[in-house]
Amino acid sequence: MRSSSVIQEVHTSLKYCRDFFSVTCKDTLYMRYLYTNMCSLLANKMVLLAGPRQVGKTTLGKSWLDNLKGLYLNWDDSDDRQQILKRTFLTRQDVKAILFDEIHKYRPWKSYLKGLFDKEFGRLKILVTGSARLDLYQKSGESMFGRYELLRLHPLSVGELIHGQLIVPPGDLLAVSAASPKAQQLWDTLSQFSGFPEPYYAADRLQYNRWSLRRRELLIKEDLRELSEVKMVDLVEHLYLLLPARVGSPLSLNSLREEIGVAFNTVHAWLGILDKLYISYRISPYHKGLKRSLRKEQKLYLWDWSQIEDAGARFENMVASHLLKSLQAWTDIGYGEFDLWYWRNREKDEVDFVVTNKRKPIAVFECKLSDTKAHRPLIQLAKELGDIPAIQLVLQEGVHERIGTALVVSASRYFSGWV
Repeated sequence: MRSSSVIQEVHTSLKYCRDFFSVTCKDTLYMRYLYTNMCSLLANKMVLLAGPRQVGKTTLGKSWLDNLKGLYLNWDDSDDRQQILKRTFLTRQDVKAILFDEIHKYRPWKSYLKGLFDKEFGRLKILVTGSARLDLYQKSGESMFGRYELLRLHPLSVGELIHGQLIVPPGDLLAVSAASPKAQQLWDTLSQFSGFPEPYYAADRLQYNRWSLRRRELLIKEDLRELSEVKMVDLVEHLYLLLPARVGSPLSLNSLREEIGVAFNTVHAWLGILDKLYISYRISPYHKGLKRSLRKEQKLYLWDWSQIEDAGARFENMVASHLLKSLQAWTDIGYGEFDLWYWRNREKDEVDFVVTNKRKPIAVFECKLSDTKAHRPLIQLAKELGDIPAIQLVLQEGVHERIGTALVVSASRYFSGWV
């Protein structure tokens, strides 16, 4: 299939996705967990809304525009691009709000937005969305400090599907909300079809397969070429296809380098691009104050966990994504500086996740498909880090018990009280 045909098919799929949202699950997407906070922040600053392609950023932004006299401009559309470059929208006094989509593809986009905000602040509210890592792009070049807030929109999760709200950080991480009769069913559907709204709500395997292929074509064949100077696109796609089998284990760049047949630095750079495109993300080992702990090798996870065939790795990825969603939301809103890590020592004892606030550990998590016996390294690490909460999450439904100092609980129930 020629590239133009592929791109046209992708855009057709995206149009279907928008129509599907507006008819089938309009209320859910209009009230995504960041909606209220986003509207509040837009009263005083512009907001950068970052996140993966097809996670619902544009739909969320348009729901905000529906309540204002707003204008949507997409850099990928040639007519809209002319309006952006010529600033013709400034002649329209009826426009009180504007949504710029994919404007990060314009090289001096930060200077453009900075000047626009400084000139029109108080008259024009500005929301910016993009499918690449706006949180990385904004760190270099001319600063927009003091003019914007960053929000990161994640795929759907059990908690969001149950209550749809941004829950504040719990005072007791060992506390568990009341069991929801639909929590496990929601978890199982998310596991099969991902947390991306279109395939999740369709819940159809064939449609998911088509969506997944089109999304890969869009990310690798279009976004990769637009946002980087990579020439060997086929080899990057090869790397992309290798990642699901690497989820949950310390990532060996040498192993990837040997399998693809490129230099170490090349693999390192390509992984950085895949992270920037919201295909993958990585967490580092926690070692502060811990003897014989690993310090270098990261663990890799995917934004679309449903690509992972191994049940254990998929479950661990889902837990990682549920944790990261809340941690990044709490950080973006200002509740703290939350981060996600893992722990492993030279004897190969490992705990899947360490959660910190301002680099101070506040809880440790372990993932098990069905084992309800408390994981020994989990208990030991929690004690060594200052008797912090130890939570063992299991895929099995109906589990909720305290075993010594550890909480062993079904993941679907535990996360029903998170975002």
